[in-house]
Amino acid sequence: MRTPKRLYAEERIIYRPELLTCLHCGDLLVAWNYLAWDKIVQTLDGLLSVATRPSRCPHATCPGSRMRLLSAAAQRLAPPGSTYGYDVLVRLGWLRQHQRATYSEIHTELSSRLPISASHVRYLYQHVYLPLLACHERQQRGRLAQVAQEQGGLIIALDGLAPQGGEPQIWFIRDLSTGLTLRSGWLAQLDQPTFEAFLAPLRHLQWPILAVLSDKQTGLVPAVATVFPKSHHQFCQATICGISPSRSPPPMRPSRRSCAPPYASRWATCSDRNPGGHPTMRVS
Repeated sequence: MRTPKRLYAEERIIYRPELLTCLHCGDLLVAWNYLAWDKIVQTLDGLLSVATRPSRCPHATCPGSRMRLLSAAAQRLAPPGSTYGYDVLVRLGWLRQHQRATYSEIHTELSSRLPISASHVRYLYQHVYLPLLACHERQQRGRLAQVAQEQGGLIIALDGLAPQGGEPQIWFIRDLSTGLTLRSGWLAQLDQPTFEAFLAPLRHLQWPILAVLSDKQTGLVPAVATVFPKSHHQFCQATICGISPSRSPPPMRPSRRSCAPPYASRWATCSDRNPGGHPTMRVS
C-alpha cells in the first residue's frame, strides 16, 4: 500500500468574511469560535494552508443568527472537495479544450510547477473541470433551497480567471454559504451587456439574491445594479487598494494591516484584504 505524499504549505492564511453587517438587521456580525473550510490548496504559485473564520448575527431572534457567513476570497482558491486551485483547473482546461493538448503534454507543463501525476491530470479534467464548467452542482437544488430558506435568500460571489494574458476569462457565480457553483462560462468580453447576460438567468431563481460580492471590474458594477437592483453589492478590496494579483505584497509588519499573498497568477478578481479594517490573519 502506497503512503500518501504529505503536502507542506508555504503559508497559513485565515480569512474573515467580507460582509461585516447582518443583511437582515444591519448590526455588526460576530465571529464563530471555530475554523471552517480548512484545507491545503495547490496553486500554480505554491502551496497554501487556508481556512475561514465564519461569522453570524449576534441576535438570536434575527434570521442572520442561523447564518454561517464564509469568505468569498477563500472560496476562490479551490472548489469544494478539491485541493487543486481554480488556476490549476482553468489552465488544464484551457490547454485541453483550446490548445488541443494531450494529457501527456498537459502533465509535462503542470508538473513543472506543482506535484501532480499523469493519471490525476486526466481525472481533474474529466471529473472536476468538465462538471464545474457544466455547473453540475446546480442539481443540488434541495441543498440550495434549504440554505435559502434559512437565510431568507442567497448570497453570491463572482470572480473570473484568465489562463494567460490577453485570452478570454472563465467566470464563476457561487453560492457563498455552500460554495456550490451556480453558473460558469468563458467570457470573451468584459463589458456591461456581457455581464448582464451572464447574470440574467439568476433572476429566475425562486429565491431572492440578498447580496453580491465582487470587485469593481469595468462593466460588472452597472450590470449587477441592473440585474439585482435590490441586492447589497459588496466590493472586494484588493482591486480598490490598487494591489496587483500578480505581485506579492510587502512583508507583514505588526503595526500595519497587510494583504494576503496572491493565490493565482492571473485572477481577474480577488480579495486579499477584508473591508472595514479587518485584515486577514497570516502565519508564515
